Amino acid sequence: MTLLLTQPLIVAFVAVLLAAGIILATERWRGRVRLRPAPDDGMVMLFDGDGLADATPAARDLLRAGGRSGDRLRDVLALLATRFPGIEGQIGALSAGTDTLRSAQSGDSVVVERWDGMTRLTLHAGGRGDSLRLAAIEAELTTLRAIAEDAPQLVWKTDASGAVIWANRAYLALADRLLLTAADAEWPVRPIFVLDGSGCQRLSLTLPETEAPVWYEVSSVPRGSQTVHFGIDATGTVTAEAQRRDFVQTLTKTFAHLRAGLAIFDRRRQLVLFNPAFLDLTGLRADFLSQRPRVQSVLDRLRDMQMLPEPKNYTSWRDQVAGIEAAAEQGTYCETWILPGGQTYRVSGRPHPDGAIAFILEDISDEVSLTRRFRMEQETAHAVLDLLPQAVAVFSVAGTMTLCNRAYDRLWGVGAGGLNDAVAPQEIARWRALSVTSPVWERITALLSPGGNRAPAAEVLQLTDGRMIDSRFTPLPGGSVLVEFHEAGAGLPLAMVGETGALLARTGT
Repeated sequence: MTLLLTQPLIVAFVAVLLAAGIILATERWRGRVRLRPAPDDGMVMLFDGDGLADATPAARDLLRAGGRSGDRLRDVLALLATRFPGIEGQIGALSAGTDTLRSAQSGDSVVVERWDGMTRLTLHAGGRGDSLRLAAIEAELTTLRAIAEDAPQLVWKTDASGAVIWANRAYLALADRLLLTAADAEWPVRPIFVLDGSGCQRLSLTLPETEAPVWYEVSSVPRGSQTVHFGIDATGTVTAEAQRRDFVQTLTKTFAHLRAGLAIFDRRRQLVLFNPAFLDLTGLRADFLSQRPRVQSVLDRLRDMQMLPEPKNYTSWRDQVAGIEAAAEQGTYCETWILPGGQTYRVSGRPHPDGAIAFILEDISDEVSLTRRFRMEQETAHAVLDLLPQAVAVFSVAGTMTLCNRAYDRLWGVGAGGLNDAVAPQEIARWRALSVTSPVWERITALLSPGGNRAPAAEVLQLTDGRMIDSRFTPLPGGSVLVEFHEAGAGLPLAMVGETGALLARTGT
């Protein structure tokens, strides 16, 4: 029983000893990586790998004086390289242990300790206690001076009265080009810009060797009682803006004289441009369009004004609108809108750069009416010709047969009335095959050939079945030729023949 009680106590005691040992080892390890104060100015930095783990206040002052955040080992080594050339390579070659680097010029030294991925740098100043800090400041100052002097932009500083108290090389070179006399070239240089005190302004200069002005974008930053100015050459920007403005004005004037309505929507499908013809054709108000409505809003307003084809239901109308927009993006939308008021519009959609789309409206009501009237007259002419007893055919100036009636089909066995793709040589061969050989065919061939003599003519043909056929060739306006065939003795009066030719001429056949 006593043995059973003793064993748990022994296990607990051993656990306590192990925990105490772990705590002690941890404290010892932590003690190893704590920063030990430097004997002189206390500039010590500890790095875990490449990151800064800790630094004394004096070391952080050094990093701030050098203009660096100091959160990486490589940044600190780059800062120290001005006093310790080759420090990066020496520290990189040291994997463990301690090494001391000295500066031959200033007598400064740095002690490097490395172990288990940890790096401790201890800096010791030589002759002057702040030599390292001053060196860092001088290095940063040298860099800033080089940046300001070598910058292609204009950089200069003015005092409270506006006088130039410092300027970089680019500013002085521009001043030399502008101020040509010896008095002007003396320092302090005369200001070459007249500033109004605003933060950013665009100013122009006229150089002696150039005709066009040179533009600069000048930004001013106050620094106490002084002001630092930065000037960037903006000539290219100003020229591009002027060209763009002229181009837009030209387009605006051109669009204003177009008879077709034009509306351009941007990639967000908001109206960005429209011409007066769009107002006239749609009847939309200018104040509504000036609010940059979306495509859907414009089409909805047109539907309310009965300026769109009326769909069977509103759901299908919404689908149709989506289809219009999608087709316009592909450049394939082109439809004819027959409006309830009797007008007819041709509407097409075209894609534009940057995802924009353009809609073009054309009033084709007169064109449609004229086409319908012409088609009706043409159909009337065909019906009249089909009622004539004689065979009639019309050949164009190029020798193509453009028209024949039913009597012609019956006489020559074509088998199809109306328009035909046959040409004069083909039809003449058909006539000759059904007729007796005669010298008349050479004259007919010459008469119907392109460029042939378009004088009225009449010939008598004899078919293989013995029938005698009177043929008449009458020129029509435009170079076409009307050909008539009828059996001998059954011809119509010449007056009716003339009326047939006039009807064909009026319909444009």
